[in-house]
Amino acid sequence: MKKTLLTYVKPHVQEDPLSMILGIGYLGAMMEREKLPIALHDERVGNDQDMKAAIDANDIIGFSALTPNIRRAIAWAKYAKEQGKITVMGGPHASVDQGVFLDSGHFDYVLKGEAEHTLPELVRSIEGNDDNALLEIPGLASMRDGELWVDNPAPPLIKKLDELPIPARHLLPMESYFKNNPEHLVYIFTTRGCPFKCIFCQKELTGRGFRVRSTEAIVDELEHIIKTYDPGVILFVDEILTLRKKRIHEMCDEIIRRGLKFEWVANTRADCVDYPLLKHMHRAGCRRIYYGWESGSQRMLDVLKKDLTPEVIVNAAKMTRRAGIWAKVYLIVGSPGETPQDIAETEKVLRLAGPDLIRISVFNPLIGTESWDNYQASIDISDLSENYVSSNRSGYKHEHFTQIELEELRKRMVRSYEKWYYAMPQRLRRVYERGLYYIENPQHGKKRLGRAVGLVPPPQRHVVTNHH
Repeated sequence: MKKTLLTYVKPHVQEDPLSMILGIGYLGAMMEREKLPIALHDERVGNDQDMKAAIDANDIIGFSALTPNIRRAIAWAKYAKEQGKITVMGGPHASVDQGVFLDSGHFDYVLKGEAEHTLPELVRSIEGNDDNALLEIPGLASMRDGELWVDNPAPPLIKKLDELPIPARHLLPMESYFKNNPEHLVYIFTTRGCPFKCIFCQKELTGRGFRVRSTEAIVDELEHIIKTYDPGVILFVDEILTLRKKRIHEMCDEIIRRGLKFEWVANTRADCVDYPLLKHMHRAGCRRIYYGWESGSQRMLDVLKKDLTPEVIVNAAKMTRRAGIWAKVYLIVGSPGETPQDIAETEKVLRLAGPDLIRISVFNPLIGTESWDNYQASIDISDLSENYVSSNRSGYKHEHFTQIELEELRKRMVRSYEKWYYAMPQRLRRVYERGLYYIENPQHGKKRLGRAVGLVPPPQRHVVTNHH
């Protein structure tokens, strides 16, 4: 039987802490459930020789890559074809731009949409050399003799997420992730999709609906992660974890009921939290929240269709701090029509809100998004076709800033904010606010004081091995 390899192509710049990839983890788990031979490889762990060895050892090579890294995926597919392998591309970019892969001549198949069900179908059809079965696979696109042979629409979105197995973390190099990431970070999904209409977001893969897993399934997986891997931090990588507050209250109740002690991080929006929810999340172990603010200028928030106001942003930051939770925020510079005045308004909101960390990217109109459709006249297609994008460069030709100016602006904003954040007045402000938190939550204050004077020992962690 043919052996399948699913490989994640590394970014040219690794900006986030090294941690596991959930996408190929889910696919690997489905292949195991279907009793099909499967291996997973993360190119970020190891070197080119390791990647070549993984490709050489398997028959069907499936690639996963973010938009900035598709050129690298194509280069690896070329190598795989030279070794006589069958090549497949999936993921968000493949779902909106199949041509860039098929036209390269290095991919036999593209799978659009969620592929947990269609990948096993594809592998079985290849194994059986069954063209009729291939023609029926939802989301499959393929060329033959220079012509498009099959181009099926993506499959319906998977409605019942509880029916999916948990990701095959045991097939991933967990020890290597932990070795390269001092926090021992582990990822988990509880939802798929996002109903908001931000113009810069690709939604073709998971859709604009909002599909959720049950509380029991989520906490079962959390318990499995904790017992198996002893993580330092668990990151909920849902786009908006707290969209439905009731289910997060239920999740926190179940975490507390089972006595699970772990630190976790959430991604969400400023208008999807309130103080009672944030307090409950902290009690259940949430210590950080990552917010997508994008801007502090109302005009830019409207351009990006964020459906937020600066007042909501500032209020969410203050509530988060009051609940004892640390906040990181994501911002975008160089949005269409942005001016120095808009930048100044963003910097003013940052200082009113006082988040603990900011991360700034340059506006990028990705294919398959409203920004791509609306700003075609200002996109340098030839530049994108060669380089694609990253957080610090863009194919968008801005009205008021050059690419160099935007990159300098991005760096200056970060330096300026960090200088302000670490200045003594802000340090004193945070000490004061932390003190108010401990007065309001004396049980945490006693533990913190006990640790400070050595009466309460710090939490202990044991070393986890042999999970790959």
